[in-house]
Parts: sequence; C-alpha cells; structure tokens
Amino acid sequence: MASTTWTGDTDSDWGTAGNWSDGVPGALDTAFIVSGNVDIAGATETGITRIVVGPQYTGSIGSSTTALDIDATDLDYAGEGGGAYFKGTYTTVTVQETGTGTAALTFDDSTITTLRIQGGKGTITVDTGSAITSVIDQIGADNVTLVIEADSAMVGCTLTMDSGIVEMSEAIPNITVYGGELRTLISDASDVTTVTLLEQYGGKVRWRPTASCTLDELILYTGLFDGRDSTAPTFTITDTTVHQNGLIDERSGLQNAVWTYPLVMEGGEVRYDAGRAITIA
Repeated sequence: MASTTWTGDTDSDWGTAGNWSDGVPGALDTAFIVSGNVDIAGATETGITRIVVGPQYTGSIGSSTTALDIDATDLDYAGEGGGAYFKGTYTTVTVQETGTGTAALTFDDSTITTLRIQGGKGTITVDTGSAITSVIDQIGADNVTLVIEADSAMVGCTLTMDSGIVEMSEAIPNITVYGGELRTLISDASDVTTVTLLEQYGGKVRWRPTASCTLDELILYTGLFDGRDSTAPTFTITDTTVHQNGLIDERSGLQNAVWTYPLVMEGGEVRYDAGRAITIA
C-alpha cells in the first residue's frame, strides 16, 4: 500500500504519471489531492483504497458531462474548488468542506454505503441512478444542502440530520430529524414513495410531495411538521403521535392529508383547515 499526491505538473489527466508525485495511484493506494488549482479531467480509472481531497485544493474534479469514474473504499472530501463530480462505488464518503454554489459536489450513478456530511458551503447532489444503501448522517453542517434526486435508490437507508437542508425527492425509509430542514419533494418519478418512520426531535419538516405517498409512522416530539405546501392529490399518514412541543400545520386548503388513524396527542398542537374533520385519540 502506497500513497501518491496530485501535482498536475503535466496536464489535467488523472492517468498521466507526471501529474503525481509517485505515479498514478493503483488498487491498494491512497490518492492525495491536497493543493493547487489544476482541474482533474474525468475518466474511467482503476479503483483504489482511498481518495483524500484537502481544503487547499481549489480546482475542479470531473465535469457535469464526464464525472471522474473511479471506485474507492473511502472518499474524504474537503475541497473548496469549483466543484467535483464523482462516479463509482464507495464504502464510506465523508464530507468536511465544499466550495459554494449549486454544484459543489455531485455523485453521478454512484453506489455509497455510508454518506457522512460534517460541513460544507454548497449543494451536494446524489443524482438519478445513484444509491445509498445504509446511512446518511448530516451532522453539524449548517450551510449544506443535500439534494437526493428522484429515481435514486434509498431502500434500506436511514437519514439522521441536525442541520442544513435535505431535499428528498426519493423516499428514505427511516428518518430522524434533530434540527435543520427536511424538504420532502416526492414526485411521480420516484421509485419508492413510502417513508416507514419519521421521528422529529426539532427543526422543520416541509412535507410537500407532488405525488401520492405514504408516511407509515410520524412521531413528533418537538419542531414543526408543515404540510401546507403539498400539491399531491393525497398523502397518507398512518400512525401519528404528537408530543408536548410538536406542531403539525396542514392548512393547505386542499385537505389532501389522509390520517388513517386518530392522531394521538400527548400535548402539542395541530392546525387544520376550517370545516375539516380530524379525529383525535
């Protein structure tokens, strides 16, 4: 196992030996991209053990048309350049910093086991065709927007967040919100439209699907669950429990929320349209 550092001395091609301090990284190597501003062109490359992108690197990696197609066990990303586009299979992706803008970091047709977002200043996109198979943690990332596009695969995934924004166009089965803002944008293009469990301990959930979808269980301890922006024909919430500091606001005028069972009120508040009948247990 060896390490090699990107220099960009020759050109922008990942596969050019002269661009690296110790040659092009191989299967068991760690690639360090930690300084300079020479852009790295996207191409299909040999999978490696680890990629480290440091905060002193200010270039771009790949492009919106050609992502850097490389597998790695670990990807540690803290680059502050113009953006990065990765395509590959990764066991653990850890994001500590990003550049600003709406294309700070993009995963194109990628498979990620665990995605940990701990900081950043821009938008991180998991695009159509990608999959996250286990965990998304967005902790301490106040200035990040994570975009999960429709027709990505989130089956078996859990989301835990306490900061920033998550825009979810594909349903994630298990969600815990401690803070930040979760925007649920489930659309007709989504493969999976059911959230099994949403536990909210703070922050704001904007439940605004455009297609019919189901939330099997909502447990609201504190914070705002806001369904006013939904334009879905209907959305169903099966089991609902509201605790002392929780607020549900579903005054859409559409009355498109279907509460399968009575709402269990352990305190808190529910706001709904005038003339609307809701059963409270």
